[in-house]
Parts: sequence; C-alpha cells; structure tokens
Amino acid sequence: MTAAITLIAVTLVCLIGLAVTLQAGNKKSEKDEVSQQVKRHPLLFNPVIIIYSLAGVAGIAIILYFMMVS
Repeated sequence: MTAAITLIAVTLVCLIGLAVTLQAGNKKSEKDEVSQQVKRHPLLFNPVIIIYSLAGVAGIAIILYFMMVS
C-alpha cells in the first residue's frame, strides 16, 4: 500500500514537472524578453528547478510521514 501511494505521488510529480517544462519551453513571446530580476537570479525563477525542489520536499514529507506512522 505504501509503495503504491509513493509511486502515484512520484508519477504525479513527474507529470506536473514535464507539463511545466513543456509550457515554459513553448512561451516564445516571453522568452525574447528577460527581466532584470531574472537576469540577476536565473536559477531562482527557473520553473524546472522550482518543480523539482517541490518534488524533493514532497518526497521527504512522504518518507517522514510514513516513518512517524509506523
């Protein structure tokens, strides 16, 4: 049961990450103009890094939750 829940969560995170990555890649009009804030901190506003960081936090939360329950 725990493995199934974890696999579903990982699959959902991967699908959301893929969707955000494709969406960011298809924005051609916004890609030409980069604001000064993004130029100063290019990694901070990267959607791929944001999604995978959230996935890591969610994964740690799932692991800690199941460690506390069992």
